[in-house]
Amino acid sequence: MNPERKEILNLISLPGRLNATEAAWRLGFEPDHIPILVSAGQLKPLGNPPPGAVKFFLTAEIEQKKGDARWMNKATELIRLKIKDKNERAAKNRNHKHVNGGGHAHLSQMR
Repeated sequence: MNPERKEILNLISLPGRLNATEAAWRLGFEPDHIPILVSAGQLKPLGNPPPGAVKFFLTAEIEQKKGDARWMNKATELIRLKIKDKNERAAKNRNHKHVNGGGHAHLSQMR
């Protein structure tokens, strides 16, 4: 476990807001899962940050969700399905390239 993650997980008194990575750690998810949860409406960042901006989350809400088995089940399934879909699309693209000869022909093959 990296030292920063260990530190945020062991704080006695948490700050009022957490960034996406800290929120992920508190929830037991990976940092790249947070955008999935935000886009699905399962997490709401503070304020109205534009796309690509650093997002912060209310610590009290993160802690509440962490203890909510129903929410955790829903979030976990949502992430599982999103990753499954991403992997299936990547496999399909790899297979498509393989079937079509792997892309660009070498000059010596064109003569």
